Amino acid sequence: MAVFPQGRPVKECPGCGVPVGEAHTGSCSEAQCTRTGTTRGMCGSWHDHGVSVWTGMGPGEAEAIEFGWFAALVPGRGWVPVPAQTPSPEHSSAYWPDINRVFSQAYWDRKTRRWTKRPKIA
Repeated sequence: MAVFPQGRPVKECPGCGVPVGEAHTGSCSEAQCTRTGTTRGMCGSWHDHGVSVWTGMGPGEAEAIEFGWFAALVPGRGWVPVPAQTPSPEHSSAYWPDINRVFSQAYWDRKTRRWTKRPKIA
């Protein structure tokens, strides 16, 4: 069972209802496309999306946590990057894995089926 930083456990896929450790149904829009790394619903391509297993987290969330990439909702500014569990009167106490950052600053490795940090350019 996955636990989000704010402590909300996710036992079943919100798209198809399968429990952690089971393959998503073929029509699940929340399943990860094995070619692009995004959800099938975001993929937009008409190709075989492959079979993915529900881990308790959506595409990119585990990598965002691993990379230490989180975002919090700041009134008047929207979602802003924050360190994990940063106490601040500026933003709400709820913070989330920053999957937008994963999708924009990491790359999808089809062989390992995970998001990888891009190397820093010197």
